[in-house]
Amino acid sequence: MKPAPFAYARPRTVLETAGLLAKHTGAARLLAGGQSLVPLLARRLACPVLLVDINRIAGLDAIEVLPDQIRMGALVRQQQALCSEVIRREVAGLAEALAWVANPVIRQRGTVIGNLIANTPGAELTAVALALGARFVLRCAAGEQILAAEELIGPGRSVPAQAMVTHVLWPRRPAQAGFFEVARRDGHAPVVAALVTRTARDCRVALSGLTRTALVCPTMARLIGEGYPRVPSREALAAALTVDLTQTVHTDGACGAQYRLQVAPAVSWRAAQRMSLSRATA
Repeated sequence: MKPAPFAYARPRTVLETAGLLAKHTGAARLLAGGQSLVPLLARRLACPVLLVDINRIAGLDAIEVLPDQIRMGALVRQQQALCSEVIRREVAGLAEALAWVANPVIRQRGTVIGNLIANTPGAELTAVALALGARFVLRCAAGEQILAAEELIGPGRSVPAQAMVTHVLWPRRPAQAGFFEVARRDGHAPVVAALVTRTARDCRVALSGLTRTALVCPTMARLIGEGYPRVPSREALAAALTVDLTQTVHTDGACGAQYRLQVAPAVSWRAAQRMSLSRATA
């Protein structure tokens, strides 16, 4: 299919972009990498009046090191972040998860922020954002605001129509990290994916695919952290998961809820193993 007709704008600044979104509230869509949007346009599941191409805005393709966080612009590509030494060193788990996202062709164009705000159930990066406490910088004509990841990620949540996400702020967290997933085939969204990170202070675990939004698992994290470097058994992780499971297990065309529930402890165990084998940087 072909997209429905739309007007096209290519602003040079964030302020100009915010003005266009305010003028066409609800009728404009932003184009960065296009890996989520273009298929929707082609199938006419998205029919904007105006397409706003932000790829010419200077500075949004930068990864900046700040005293307590990493500031990543809206045009940072997934492959760029995957290959970044700063990300590997300072944002434990993000590079590990990015290596499992789609395929190299898509990662060359797809942006990290675009993947996150698409809010797709099961997406790998949403687990990373929620587990690590990422925050989003939004800009609209009225000014700037910062929202926590849980305010934008999950069922029924989205970026306000008059705003754009200019940056994601990742807390600096040098740590060991492990990521593992099971998918129907390479490059597809995971049936279940698990992230495990550990510093000298704490351990964090998050799952994607198991529920409609990424699930942060403090009981599993405590179990893995207390037993380090020994990895708990799958049975122990399954018992901990029942405590952390506060949402309905997801069912879709890929598989049913029961299968996901059976796979989740095994995937978490593999991720914990990978974390234990990684070199500590904390």
